[in-house]
Amino acid sequence: MRKFLVGDRKMNIQKATSFVENNGTAIEKYCLNFLLGKERNDRIPLTYLKGLQNNDGGFPYNNQKCRVSCINTTDVDLSLIIELELESSGVSRKVVDYLFWVQRNDGSWTENEGIKQYDPPFWDLPNDLNTTIWLTANTTSLLVQMGYQNSGVVKRAAEFLLRNRDNHGRFAGFLLSTLISVGVFGQLEGRDSDIVKKGLEILEENVEKLDSAWCLENLHVAGIPEERPVARKCIEKLVASQENDGSWKSDNGNEFTAYNTINVLKALRKYRIW
Repeated sequence: MRKFLVGDRKMNIQKATSFVENNGTAIEKYCLNFLLGKERNDRIPLTYLKGLQNNDGGFPYNNQKCRVSCINTTDVDLSLIIELELESSGVSRKVVDYLFWVQRNDGSWTENEGIKQYDPPFWDLPNDLNTTIWLTANTTSLLVQMGYQNSGVVKRAAEFLLRNRDNHGRFAGFLLSTLISVGVFGQLEGRDSDIVKKGLEILEENVEKLDSAWCLENLHVAGIPEERPVARKCIEKLVASQENDGSWKSDNGNEFTAYNTINVLKALRKYRIW
């Protein structure tokens, strides 16, 4: 491990990994070891995922057993499946079947009405266009990463996203929709496509409003290099924001700090910062 310097700030990888080892859950510690190349035991994550997965193939709201399946949480766990290279597992196949099943006729994915009973946040409201667009972009990106880029499901989803894009290249709803859509169309059309170029211009104008780790994840799948200003600014922001204990704090509360720290490490690793 080494320290990485951006400006006058140093990133300490050893302290970051120690924080997760001391504060993370069993699955978070496994993800860290997998990222570091220390461990490959599919039984650990598959047992965790099978214990949560609902009979319909989705995952319950906030990964709390006995709750109804939720698009957002299902996407979170599908992202984990991709990260841990479990795409050929039975759990993965059930997730894909679920997502194919619940796609709407217009190509979108909207949140399950049943989660209203859990008082979801404003960015995860059922039948809300702002939520629907970012969830559709996120689900589409994950399915493309799974190899379904030529499927009718992905084609319909991409068409839905483009119908909700303005003349300036911004996708409707939250800024997050444009960010994730850059990842989608970077994979489908290439990083030099007009869709991606215009999307990047919007992101660069609003980079301070973005979650830097998530931004890097989407830029990476789109093939955007480190030299692009939006990528470099996100890298510098992450390096500068590491806490003294080695962690990266989460806006969602202290219980998510270890999870967020792994996500930052993963994003920076993709850009070979450490």
